[in-house]
Amino acid sequence: MFILNTFVLVFESLMKEYSRHIPADHSLSEDEVKQRFVPFLRDFYKNRFEPMSNTVTVDLDNVSKEGWVADGKITFRKSDGSPFTCTYEATSLDKADEVKFRLNHRYFLWDCTAFGVVCAALAYSYAFETNLLWLVELKAVGNIGFLTGVTLIGFFMWYFSMRGWRKYRYIFAIQQFRQYFADEQWVAIAADVFPAPTDPYLMELRNQCVYNGIGLAIVPLEGPVRKVIDPSRLGIFGRDRKMTNWITRAEWYQSVTQNVGTMVSQRPQVPDAFTAWLNKVYRSVHYLAIEPIIRTLRKALPGGSTGKEASYARFMRSQSVQKWVAAACMVLILPLFYRVMTFSEDKVVDLKELQLRTKNGQNPEDLYGPQIDGEIIPADGEPTGVPKQFPVGKDKKFEDEENTIFLSGSDDEELAEKPAPEPKPKQAAPVNPCGLLHNNKGWLIVDNTFQSEKSAQVRTMEIQKRSGINCYYASGRCLGAGKSGWIVWIGPFYANESAANQAADNFARQFQRYGLDAGQFMPQKIN
Repeated sequence: MFILNTFVLVFESLMKEYSRHIPADHSLSEDEVKQRFVPFLRDFYKNRFEPMSNTVTVDLDNVSKEGWVADGKITFRKSDGSPFTCTYEATSLDKADEVKFRLNHRYFLWDCTAFGVVCAALAYSYAFETNLLWLVELKAVGNIGFLTGVTLIGFFMWYFSMRGWRKYRYIFAIQQFRQYFADEQWVAIAADVFPAPTDPYLMELRNQCVYNGIGLAIVPLEGPVRKVIDPSRLGIFGRDRKMTNWITRAEWYQSVTQNVGTMVSQRPQVPDAFTAWLNKVYRSVHYLAIEPIIRTLRKALPGGSTGKEASYARFMRSQSVQKWVAAACMVLILPLFYRVMTFSEDKVVDLKELQLRTKNGQNPEDLYGPQIDGEIIPADGEPTGVPKQFPVGKDKKFEDEENTIFLSGSDDEELAEKPAPEPKPKQAAPVNPCGLLHNNKGWLIVDNTFQSEKSAQVRTMEIQKRSGINCYYASGRCLGAGKSGWIVWIGPFYANESAANQAADNFARQFQRYGLDAGQFMPQKIN
């Protein structure tokens, strides 16, 4: 019995829900909504602007040359003589799709695409800076696959996470109002269009009307029109909309019938025999092959519907900022992709040599001692490098060796030679400071500039001691009159700018390898 009662209750609720969407005989039609809304507008503007007598005109079913439609238009002159135009969109239950929101597919998909391209640009830039060798080894197909994969990941991340964002909610009536300028605009809906005041579609319509400064009113079957929102002339939109000329549909049909002669005179000429045969072939191919494919793709793609749905979606469009963002990211990716594809094998070898493990910011090969700390081959399989060995001659002894009795019978005892003291690093001094710059031409890599000679000297000593790279410093006056300070440069002189740029990239990686503070690595031409 309980199951039967539950079934009856569910059936009754379903029938009520079904009957709610069936137009009743006493529902207002769109024409009735148009006509019942006119007296409300007359009274509303009579008390608000006090229009001049005999200047109020009302037109129904207006169209413009751009194809925009206004169900009603009321015009008059205000008390100061200035013209005033008000348009409104009337909606009944059978035209409820005009005021219900749907997903703006074009705007949404372009946002997904732009976000995916941004993700690809960021990921590719990061990989280029941190793991260039890996990108080089991927070759062209691998790099294209990497970019495509990251783009798709970003695309679907935005697609599934941001689909419900309110900015993608598209309402046909609101978007049509945004195409042209009128002093005030209204949306008039029949009382049975939305089932309840808390309906999500009604709440979104109300929010968009407030946001765009559009009035909203409900036209009941009986009784006065209920105003929900007043229109605002100072909304954020309106100044950038263009004016348009409205005519009624009857006037449009009349103008068409009067211009039949003009249309006949502009009719194209009869095609020749070859063009007629070509048209027959094209029409057959288009009807049997091209049109079915286009129709199938439109049904498969979101927002690709035809007929009534397509007419409601005709104001869906993307934003230029989305395309500019995607284009800027592509401009960022292309030069990086080109550098990866043109990376030579010699550079790959140099890059592999630089990919050594560092220990406490130092190269393991520069650590003193014959013993290796830890395992010879670590668990991850990457060699840690062999410590540098310091060979000793056969006729030399270490200082810590103890003297022993010589039993060979020879009176001549070899005197133990003390090992030469370890040379101390010489203080870096400018080698003929201006001579190096005056006697050479080309490009050099400037590491840094300093105000004092002491700072330049300390920087030069640090680079030479920790990396062994040739480093020099000289006064800025050597570069020409008016120059001040001291410059520090690394490496030799280079013949052209491209070689200097490549050397600067290599020095940047070597500085990172030896734990040195990154310099400017700025190529500078010396004449």
